[in-house]
Amino acid sequence: MDHENIGQLLGFIVAHSASIGDELKERELMVPFVISVLDNHPTVIDFEAETQEMAVNNAEAKLAELSLSADAWSYAQDGMVTMDDGSEQDVYFYKVWLNGMVEPLLAYQMYQKYPFKLKGNVQILNYVEAGLSPDLQEPLINGLNVGISSHDTANQKWDSWSQ
Repeated sequence: MDHENIGQLLGFIVAHSASIGDELKERELMVPFVISVLDNHPTVIDFEAETQEMAVNNAEAKLAELSLSADAWSYAQDGMVTMDDGSEQDVYFYKVWLNGMVEPLLAYQMYQKYPFKLKGNVQILNYVEAGLSPDLQEPLINGLNVGISSHDTANQKWDSWSQ
């Protein structure tokens, strides 16, 4: 399994989500989107719909299709998690898949909507379950950093977004 490539896919979609979040108005949500890769050519697909739930369902159906035809894909959607104290926290949820993975890597990034700030680091939910080796975390982290820095807008604004 190519841990560094998986990290790059995750890093780029984290960066792209942050660049979108930075441009949204206070009460707007990010439209769910997928970046599919076929023969090293990325394609962004947005899933606008009447409701966030409909958009997510449309995206999930597309991910099933892409798993049969793409070399890789990454997915992002807006969401919330409940913290230990019962409060709710805005997050971007991510799925990253590379051909040959047991299941997609699941992760999230906490953020503050307005003014936009990222909170903490990306949290990975299923590292081993996705077929990744605990001994190869460093290449994944290196790839994550490469993916973030390869996004022009995020590369310029990353420090101002970090909290």
